[in-house]
Amino acid sequence: MKKILLPACVILLFIACNSRPATTPSSIPDIDSALAIKTQVPGEPDATRMLVGVFEGVLPCADCEGIRTELTLYQDVANADNNNYILKETYLGVDTGDTTFTSKGRWDIVKGIKTDKDASVFFLNYDRPDEPKYFLKQDDSTIVMLDKEQNKIDTPLNYALRKR
Repeated sequence: MKKILLPACVILLFIACNSRPATTPSSIPDIDSALAIKTQVPGEPDATRMLVGVFEGVLPCADCEGIRTELTLYQDVANADNNNYILKETYLGVDTGDTTFTSKGRWDIVKGIKTDKDASVFFLNYDRPDEPKYFLKQDDSTIVMLDKEQNKIDTPLNYALRKR
């Protein structure tokens, strides 16, 4: 009896340890595909991001002909903390030829400026306090650059970017 009982216990133990519960579609946890995609290339736009718009124009420059500016805003549909932008600034008419600088970062929307408490402002670089940029949403197709204190720049020069 001992010769049969010991191998039977070993076989039962082996079967118990190796058996897995059946996985049905309802027993598989939902995977947040947005989070899965976000881990592919941090900081780069991906499938979870919607294009808010591409805004462009030529902004004034103190020592060149102007700064051709293209601001592309992406909104993360799963997490607003991951809204990204790409800013291309081309300095026109400089001695070395047109020079382009590209920067990337995060943005958010803040409400209100001193002259309009209901205004919507695109706040670039909220995570880098030494490099803030602010753009007032004038309408659905125009944003206007503000100064570092979120004030409108009082000048006849053009600080507006238009949606492409």
